[in-house]
Amino acid sequence: MVQEAWRRILLCRMVRDNLDQTAQQSQNQSQAGETQGRGQRAEEHAGPERSTDNVNADSKEPTESQLDFLLWKKLRLEQQPDTWHQPVTAGDSEQLPTHLRPFSSPAEYELVKSTYQQLQHSGYYWGPMSMEEAHKILSQTLLGTFLIRDSCQPNVFFTLSYQSEDGPTSVRVQLNNLLFSLHGSHRNFPSFFTLLTYYTSSSCKLTVPYRRQRPESLKQACRRASVRTHGAEDISNSPGLSLQVKNYVRAYPHCI
Repeated sequence: MVQEAWRRILLCRMVRDNLDQTAQQSQNQSQAGETQGRGQRAEEHAGPERSTDNVNADSKEPTESQLDFLLWKKLRLEQQPDTWHQPVTAGDSEQLPTHLRPFSSPAEYELVKSTYQQLQHSGYYWGPMSMEEAHKILSQTLLGTFLIRDSCQPNVFFTLSYQSEDGPTSVRVQLNNLLFSLHGSHRNFPSFFTLLTYYTSSSCKLTVPYRRQRPESLKQACRRASVRTHGAEDISNSPGLSLQVKNYVRAYPHCI
Protein backbone atom coordinates (compact mmCIF):
# COMPACT_ATOMS: atom_id res chain seq x y z
CA MET A 1 0.00 0.00 0.00
CA VAL A 2 2.84 2.42 0.81
CA GLN A 3 4.48 1.70 -2.53
CA GLU A 4 1.25 2.24 -4.40
CA ALA A 5 0.58 5.50 -2.55
CA TRP A 6 4.09 6.71 -3.35
CA ARG A 7 3.58 5.86 -6.98
CA ARG A 8 0.29 7.78 -7.15
CA ILE A 9 1.74 10.84 -5.38
CA LEU A 10 4.74 10.95 -7.70
CA LEU A 11 2.69 10.57 -10.83
CA CYS A 12 0.15 13.17 -9.70
CA ARG A 13 3.00 15.63 -9.23
CA MET A 14 4.24 14.88 -12.73
CA VAL A 15 0.77 15.43 -14.14
CA ARG A 16 0.34 18.62 -12.10
CA ASP A 17 3.55 20.03 -13.61
CA ASN A 18 2.21 19.19 -17.05
CA LEU A 19 -1.10 20.87 -16.23
CA ASP A 20 0.66 24.02 -15.04
CA GLN A 21 2.58 24.21 -18.30
CA THR A 22 -0.58 23.68 -20.33
CA ALA A 23 -2.43 26.31 -18.31
CA GLN A 24 0.36 28.84 -18.94
CA GLN A 25 0.16 28.17 -22.67
CA SER A 26 -3.60 28.63 -22.57
CA GLN A 27 -3.23 31.96 -20.75
CA ASN A 28 -0.80 33.22 -23.39
CA GLN A 29 -3.19 32.19 -26.14
CA SER A 30 -6.05 34.00 -24.38
CA GLN A 31 -4.07 37.23 -24.11
CA ALA A 32 -3.20 37.02 -27.80
CA GLY A 33 -6.89 36.60 -28.63
CA GLU A 34 -7.87 39.71 -26.64
CA THR A 35 -5.17 41.77 -28.35
CA GLN A 36 -6.65 40.93 -31.72
CA GLY A 37 -10.05 42.14 -30.54
CA ARG A 38 -11.85 38.90 -30.96
CA GLY A 39 -13.69 39.35 -27.71
CA GLN A 40 -13.75 35.64 -27.10
CA ARG A 41 -11.73 33.51 -24.78
CA ALA A 42 -8.99 31.64 -26.62
CA GLU A 43 -9.38 27.91 -26.66
CA GLU A 44 -7.35 26.20 -24.00
CA HIS A 45 -6.02 23.74 -26.53
CA ALA A 46 -5.19 25.73 -29.65
CA GLY A 47 -3.40 24.31 -32.67
CA PRO A 48 -3.46 20.72 -33.95
CA GLU A 49 -5.90 18.27 -32.42
CA ARG A 50 -4.31 16.34 -29.58
CA SER A 51 -4.77 12.68 -28.80
CA THR A 52 -6.75 11.52 -25.79
CA ASP A 53 -3.50 10.28 -24.25
CA ASN A 54 -2.38 13.85 -23.52
CA VAL A 55 -3.28 15.67 -20.34
CA ASN A 56 -6.39 17.84 -20.49
CA ALA A 57 -5.95 21.23 -18.83
CA ASP A 58 -9.57 21.17 -17.62
CA SER A 59 -9.19 17.95 -15.65
CA LYS A 60 -8.50 18.35 -11.95
CA GLU A 61 -7.17 14.82 -11.46
CA PRO A 62 -5.17 12.60 -13.84
CA THR A 63 -7.09 9.80 -15.51
CA GLU A 64 -5.99 6.18 -15.23
CA SER A 65 -4.61 6.17 -18.78
CA GLN A 66 -2.59 9.31 -18.03
CA LEU A 67 -1.10 7.65 -14.97
CA ASP A 68 -0.22 4.58 -17.00
CA PHE A 69 1.39 6.78 -19.66
CA LEU A 70 3.58 8.60 -17.14
CA LEU A 71 4.46 5.44 -15.25
CA TRP A 72 5.69 3.75 -18.41
CA LYS A 73 7.62 6.90 -19.40
CA LYS A 74 9.15 6.97 -15.92
CA LEU A 75 10.03 3.29 -16.27
CA ARG A 76 11.89 3.99 -19.52
CA LEU A 77 13.96 6.71 -17.81
CA GLU A 78 14.79 4.68 -14.69
CA GLN A 79 18.11 3.14 -15.64
CA GLN A 80 20.67 1.99 -13.12
CA PRO A 81 24.04 3.78 -13.50
CA ASP A 82 26.55 1.55 -15.24
CA THR A 83 30.06 2.72 -16.08
CA TRP A 84 30.33 0.07 -18.76
CA HIS A 85 27.25 1.27 -20.63
CA GLN A 86 27.13 4.16 -23.10
CA PRO A 87 25.06 6.96 -21.50
CA VAL A 88 21.63 7.55 -22.97
CA THR A 89 21.47 10.82 -24.87
CA ALA A 90 18.95 13.53 -24.04
CA GLY A 91 17.10 12.82 -27.26
CA ASP A 92 16.78 9.12 -26.49
CA SER A 93 15.61 9.73 -22.93
CA GLU A 94 12.77 11.95 -24.14
CA GLN A 95 11.36 9.41 -26.59
CA LEU A 96 7.71 8.73 -25.95
CA PRO A 97 6.53 5.17 -25.33
CA THR A 98 4.69 3.42 -28.12
CA HIS A 99 1.85 2.14 -25.99
CA LEU A 100 -0.09 2.70 -22.76
CA ARG A 101 -0.29 -0.79 -21.28
CA PRO A 102 -1.49 -0.49 -17.65
CA PHE A 103 0.30 -2.37 -14.88
CA SER A 104 -2.05 -4.74 -13.10
CA SER A 105 0.03 -4.87 -9.89
CA PRO A 106 3.28 -3.65 -8.29
CA ALA A 107 4.75 -7.11 -8.98
CA GLU A 108 4.03 -6.75 -12.69
CA TYR A 109 5.59 -3.28 -12.68
CA GLU A 110 8.77 -4.62 -11.09
CA LEU A 111 8.88 -7.55 -13.54
CA VAL A 112 8.55 -5.31 -16.58
CA LYS A 113 11.02 -2.82 -15.16
CA SER A 114 13.63 -5.53 -14.57
CA THR A 115 13.02 -6.97 -18.04
CA TYR A 116 13.34 -3.57 -19.67
CA GLN A 117 16.57 -2.75 -17.84
CA GLN A 118 18.18 -6.04 -18.88
CA LEU A 119 16.98 -5.64 -22.45
CA GLN A 120 18.81 -2.31 -22.52
CA HIS A 121 22.05 -4.30 -22.16
CA SER A 122 21.14 -7.11 -24.55
CA GLY A 123 22.04 -5.30 -27.77
CA TYR A 124 19.04 -6.72 -29.67
CA TYR A 125 16.36 -4.51 -28.08
CA TRP A 126 15.47 -1.71 -30.50
CA GLY A 127 12.91 0.18 -28.39
CA PRO A 128 10.21 2.12 -30.29
CA MET A 129 10.11 0.71 -33.81
CA SER A 130 7.29 0.08 -36.25
CA MET A 131 6.61 -3.30 -37.78
CA GLU A 132 7.58 -1.96 -41.20
CA GLU A 133 10.98 -0.80 -39.95
CA ALA A 134 11.68 -4.10 -38.21
CA HIS A 135 10.70 -6.16 -41.25
CA LYS A 136 12.86 -4.00 -43.52
CA ILE A 137 15.89 -4.63 -41.30
CA LEU A 138 15.25 -8.36 -41.06
CA SER A 139 14.47 -8.86 -44.75
CA GLN A 140 18.18 -9.14 -45.61
CA THR A 141 19.14 -11.41 -42.70
CA LEU A 142 19.50 -15.17 -42.35
CA LEU A 143 16.61 -17.44 -41.41
CA GLY A 144 15.85 -17.27 -37.68
CA THR A 145 17.44 -13.86 -37.03
CA PHE A 146 15.37 -11.89 -34.52
CA LEU A 147 15.09 -8.66 -32.58
CA ILE A 148 12.92 -7.27 -29.78
CA ARG A 149 11.06 -3.99 -30.05
CA ASP A 150 8.30 -2.08 -28.27
CA SER A 151 4.87 -3.19 -29.33
CA CYS A 152 2.53 -0.78 -31.06
CA GLN A 153 -0.47 -2.66 -29.62
CA PRO A 154 -2.15 -0.83 -26.70
CA ASN A 155 -2.24 -3.91 -24.45
CA VAL A 156 1.24 -5.34 -25.10
CA PHE A 157 4.71 -4.28 -23.94
CA PHE A 158 7.06 -6.07 -26.34
CA THR A 159 7.05 -7.70 -29.77
CA LEU A 160 9.35 -10.36 -31.22
CA SER A 161 10.21 -9.84 -34.89
CA TYR A 162 12.12 -12.52 -36.78
CA GLN A 163 13.01 -13.80 -40.23
CA SER A 164 10.84 -16.82 -40.98
CA GLU A 165 10.59 -19.10 -44.00
CA ASP A 166 7.78 -16.87 -45.24
CA GLY A 167 9.74 -13.65 -44.69
CA PRO A 168 9.86 -11.20 -41.75
CA THR A 169 7.23 -11.95 -39.11
CA SER A 170 6.20 -10.26 -35.85
CA VAL A 171 4.64 -11.94 -32.81
CA ARG A 172 3.34 -10.17 -29.72
CA VAL A 173 4.85 -11.13 -26.35
CA GLN A 174 1.96 -11.51 -23.92
CA LEU A 175 2.23 -10.96 -20.17
CA ASN A 176 -0.54 -12.43 -18.04
CA ASN A 177 -0.40 -13.32 -14.35
CA LEU A 178 3.35 -12.57 -14.31
CA LEU A 179 3.98 -15.14 -17.07
CA PHE A 180 5.32 -14.41 -20.55
CA SER A 181 4.12 -16.16 -23.69
CA LEU A 182 4.03 -15.65 -27.44
CA HIS A 183 0.66 -14.80 -28.92
CA GLY A 184 -1.09 -17.98 -30.00
CA SER A 185 1.08 -20.27 -27.85
CA HIS A 186 0.06 -22.07 -24.67
CA ARG A 187 3.62 -22.18 -23.32
CA ASN A 188 4.20 -19.82 -20.39
CA PHE A 189 7.53 -18.68 -18.94
CA PRO A 190 8.40 -16.95 -15.65
CA SER A 191 10.74 -14.51 -17.38
CA PHE A 192 11.14 -12.96 -20.79
CA PHE A 193 14.63 -14.40 -21.18
CA THR A 194 13.49 -17.91 -20.26
CA LEU A 195 11.07 -17.56 -23.16
CA LEU A 196 13.86 -16.50 -25.51
CA THR A 197 16.11 -19.31 -24.30
CA TYR A 198 13.44 -21.85 -25.16
CA TYR A 199 12.72 -20.45 -28.62
CA THR A 200 16.42 -20.16 -29.48
CA SER A 201 17.01 -23.84 -28.67
CA SER A 202 17.93 -26.21 -31.49
CA SER A 203 14.35 -27.41 -31.92
CA CYS A 204 12.89 -23.92 -32.50
CA LYS A 205 13.03 -21.33 -35.27
CA LEU A 206 15.01 -18.50 -33.67
CA THR A 207 18.75 -18.57 -34.24
CA VAL A 208 20.74 -15.38 -33.60
CA PRO A 209 19.70 -11.92 -32.38
CA TYR A 210 20.14 -8.91 -34.64
CA ARG A 211 22.03 -6.43 -32.46
CA ARG A 212 22.11 -2.67 -32.85
CA GLN A 213 25.89 -2.62 -32.57
CA ARG A 214 27.46 -4.61 -35.37
CA PRO A 215 29.93 -6.11 -34.78
CA GLU A 216 29.18 -6.67 -31.12
CA SER A 217 31.63 -5.17 -28.64
CA LEU A 218 34.27 -7.50 -27.25
CA LYS A 219 33.24 -7.01 -23.62
CA GLN A 220 29.63 -7.96 -24.39
CA ALA A 221 30.75 -11.10 -26.21
CA CYS A 222 33.05 -12.02 -23.30
CA ARG A 223 30.23 -11.53 -20.79
CA ARG A 224 27.90 -13.84 -22.70
CA ALA A 225 30.62 -16.48 -23.12
CA SER A 226 31.44 -16.34 -19.40
CA VAL A 227 27.80 -16.65 -18.40
CA ARG A 228 27.36 -19.58 -20.78
CA THR A 229 30.42 -21.36 -19.37
CA HIS A 230 30.31 -20.58 -15.65
CA GLY A 231 26.83 -19.21 -14.94
CA ALA A 232 25.97 -15.69 -13.85
CA GLU A 233 25.67 -16.59 -10.18
CA ASP A 234 29.16 -18.10 -9.94
CA ILE A 235 30.66 -15.09 -11.69
CA SER A 236 28.83 -12.64 -9.43
CA ASN A 237 30.08 -14.46 -6.32
CA SER A 238 33.68 -14.82 -7.49
CA PRO A 239 36.06 -13.11 -5.02
CA GLY A 240 38.65 -12.48 -7.73
CA LEU A 241 36.53 -10.08 -9.76
CA SER A 242 36.01 -6.37 -9.17
CA LEU A 243 32.62 -4.95 -8.22
CA GLN A 244 32.51 -3.21 -11.59
CA VAL A 245 32.81 -6.51 -13.46
CA LYS A 246 30.22 -8.17 -11.23
CA ASN A 247 27.75 -5.34 -11.82
CA TYR A 248 28.34 -5.63 -15.54
CA VAL A 249 27.45 -9.32 -15.43
CA ARG A 250 24.37 -8.70 -13.29
CA ALA A 251 23.14 -6.09 -15.77
CA TYR A 252 22.60 -8.86 -18.33
CA PRO A 253 23.08 -12.34 -16.79
CA HIS A 254 22.05 -14.26 -19.94
CA CYS A 255 23.93 -15.99 -22.74
CA ILE A 256 21.62 -15.07 -25.63
